[in-house]
Amino acid sequence: MGFTIREFIEIFRLTLGYILGIQFGYGVLILFLGRMMVNYYAITIEEKPSHFIHRAINLFMRSTIGSGYYIYQKFVNYNWFLQKTFLTIALLLQGVLSIMIYQVIYRSLRAILQ
Repeated sequence: MGFTIREFIEIFRLTLGYILGIQFGYGVLILFLGRMMVNYYAITIEEKPSHFIHRAINLFMRSTIGSGYYIYQKFVNYNWFLQKTFLTIALLLQGVLSIMIYQVIYRSLRAILQ
């Protein structure tokens, strides 16, 4: 009983795709909904977590939707139009980079393990 190599690669591929897709999707939501999504992220993150559960929640939030918030914070000081323009360009670059990272990691893993 256990995973075969093919099942492990498939589970890893799906998990990697989900994480990269969620990062991109949350960035797009920030582009369209703005402060509402940023406030949701800010509410869920503990500044100085003292408990293991809070640290785990922070890790989960940063690893799944943290890049959209990070990109948004880089452009928050610009006016509305420039902020949306820069965020759109950054999201396009993030999408292309996510696809490249996905392909490199998946193909490398498949070549090594099969």
